Amino acid sequence: MASFRAIAASVDGCDVLQPSFIEKLEKIRIQFLFDHPFLSVLALSIPHKYQSNPHMLFETDGMSIRVDESKTLDYDDARLKYLYAHVLLHILLKHPFRMKGREKLTWNRSCDIVIGLLLNDFQRVGSADEEAMVIESFRDKSVEEVYNALYRESDEGEGSQSDNNPTQQKMDIIEHEGDTQVAEEELDALIIQAMGAARKQGNIPASLLEMFDEITKPSIDLHTLLHTYMSESFFDKESDFSHPNRRFIHQGLYLPGYRYDRNRLSFFIFLDRSMSITGEVFARFLGIIDSIVRMSHDFEVSVIPFDERVYSEEKKSYDAQSILPNISFAKGNGGTQFAPVLEYLNTHAGEKNLAVILSDGYFTVEKAPAMQTLFLLSEKQNLKRFERYGDVVYFDIS
Repeated sequence: MASFRAIAASVDGCDVLQPSFIEKLEKIRIQFLFDHPFLSVLALSIPHKYQSNPHMLFETDGMSIRVDESKTLDYDDARLKYLYAHVLLHILLKHPFRMKGREKLTWNRSCDIVIGLLLNDFQRVGSADEEAMVIESFRDKSVEEVYNALYRESDEGEGSQSDNNPTQQKMDIIEHEGDTQVAEEELDALIIQAMGAARKQGNIPASLLEMFDEITKPSIDLHTLLHTYMSESFFDKESDFSHPNRRFIHQGLYLPGYRYDRNRLSFFIFLDRSMSITGEVFARFLGIIDSIVRMSHDFEVSVIPFDERVYSEEKKSYDAQSILPNISFAKGNGGTQFAPVLEYLNTHAGEKNLAVILSDGYFTVEKAPAMQTLFLLSEKQNLKRFERYGDVVYFDIS
């Protein structure tokens, strides 16, 4: 193959052998071995397919790197190294698998923004070009959060172009097709091996380590998470053989059931009406809450909107005997203040045993409420700020 041959060039009348493209990649892999071993493991393990690509020099479906050598002429060694690291990070962060039918242009753009910020924290990864997207307003956001921000519906029905929604994208991601589960399991094993090598060396950027932990932790849906939270927090269980656990009776096992000492579950849901959560998502959240609270023999839920003040006059409530009401609130145009919510909770602390704050978390809390509080936040970067004031859960709105 021509790609394995050195290329002759003339310098001052003498023929000088230029390294082939393959040799350049080999050199980059060796550099990664010392500087970024996790990239080296991926580069040596992921199959490379040499073919004609429709868009970029490097493209990936998550399980292979498709290389178009005809597109190498415009890249010097430093830029080639950067692009190679870029496509390897697409694989490491499983971007082709996470696309899940999303709009391709916007997904590619979102992934490029995330990787641009990550590579900006690296050293010795070559040189970025003018197309590299390093947009600080998206720092610490997952690619799904960036996608939602870029694709958020405007009055015209689609995301508007701005400095935070650029038109450039590398179009180097191909959504994976076929047996996704098997492919992901194989990739996960490789990723864990790669990141294990990086941890031993100890020079992995903290921003990438956080993203790695996120994609390798098992995904728990909101329903399961809240079900566990409610059960462990409010339903004090005692074993009781008078009400046996029927789950294992068919196996001849008679295990105790549980008697709930506290059957009454009563809580507030405070809805930040200034946040960017659609009515459809909020309705889904209420449906999940409704199914969970019905584990109890008796419950009462009060939903109250807030922004710069608490709109207690708009409170809507339902209980175990009610049908889930049509709960909708007009969105406000102002900011968000938590002080009025805190005052309301402290005043009404004896009425409920839990407060749920559904928000994006762009407000300040100065002290913890008088009752147990769960902050259910749609913006991941705000989680740590609230940990001292109550329980905190990330609500993925994608």
